[in-house]
Amino acid sequence: MVRLKDIAEACGVSVATVSRALNGLTNENKERTAYICQIAREMGYYPNAAARTLKTSRSSNIGILYEDRMNHEYFSSLLDELRSAAEKSGYDLTLIGKNNGQGGESYYDHARRRNLDGVVVIQADFDSANVIRLASSDMPSVVIDHIYEGCDCVSSDNRASMERIVRYAWERGHRMIACITGQPGAVSRERLAGYYKICAELGIRVPEGFVREGKFHDPEGCAVIVREMMAGSEKPTCVLCPDDYSCLGALWDLKADGVAIPEEVSLVGYDGIRMTRMIQPMLTTYRQNAEAIAREAIQLLVEAIENPEEHIPRQITVEGTLLEGDTLKELSR
Repeated sequence: MVRLKDIAEACGVSVATVSRALNGLTNENKERTAYICQIAREMGYYPNAAARTLKTSRSSNIGILYEDRMNHEYFSSLLDELRSAAEKSGYDLTLIGKNNGQGGESYYDHARRRNLDGVVVIQADFDSANVIRLASSDMPSVVIDHIYEGCDCVSSDNRASMERIVRYAWERGHRMIACITGQPGAVSRERLAGYYKICAELGIRVPEGFVREGKFHDPEGCAVIVREMMAGSEKPTCVLCPDDYSCLGALWDLKADGVAIPEEVSLVGYDGIRMTRMIQPMLTTYRQNAEAIAREAIQLLVEAIENPEEHIPRQITVEGTLLEGDTLKELSR
């Protein structure tokens, strides 16, 4: 077994210097620190995680709070990107589910008991006292797609993205553009605000019934709402769906009923999941940049963990990409 003493002799430095370098406890002489770490890897040195935790008061472990079922492709992609970004910074991930916040133990107490260095909140009831306590506590935390004042937050460009989507449809001749939102929350509020703002700017009238509350990841419900919209006295030529999964469900359900997409109604999704590029007709959608969101979130969290006195909480917005497809029809203008 390789010891710190062996590495120190190979590098020509003291055991204390090797220990500080391997535990990230020094910002001095970065070249020497990198050299020591390289020699340690080449010699096959693996630090004792328990001993390192006792010395540094850090576990190199980050919690991921996700309350829902892990069956949403966007969140699965985001989780994978968070894992990759965390590993590059020398951290492992521990999932925290809804059951961890029950039985009298709060998320904050659970994170402390597990000796987590910090937590990323990616899906939760953001209005619950349990989540608010965690985000506003002394535990370093980053919240994704929700804003708490004084907390680190990373969000998709929910408002601006809707403005881009509506403008894109308008430029292709659509003037009757309906919107189905997800459940009430920061994401739905921001997207709806963007929808109303750009409709007002472009002079697009929003008839009664053109804005409906649906659910995220609900293909059956989305299909029902689109059918009801098409049965109204004023019919939309384009419907913006809350997410790709719901949009795909509506597309397949309507096609099974003989409704031609996009000839009879255009559909636009949201998220940019991989499946949307593999089906026919290819879905017109807006891709959230999961890689950039994860990178920004982990960077903020590592800063808060490793430099708590210098870290200033920030709110970062990450721009996505509008993906052209075949479900948005070009109308005569």
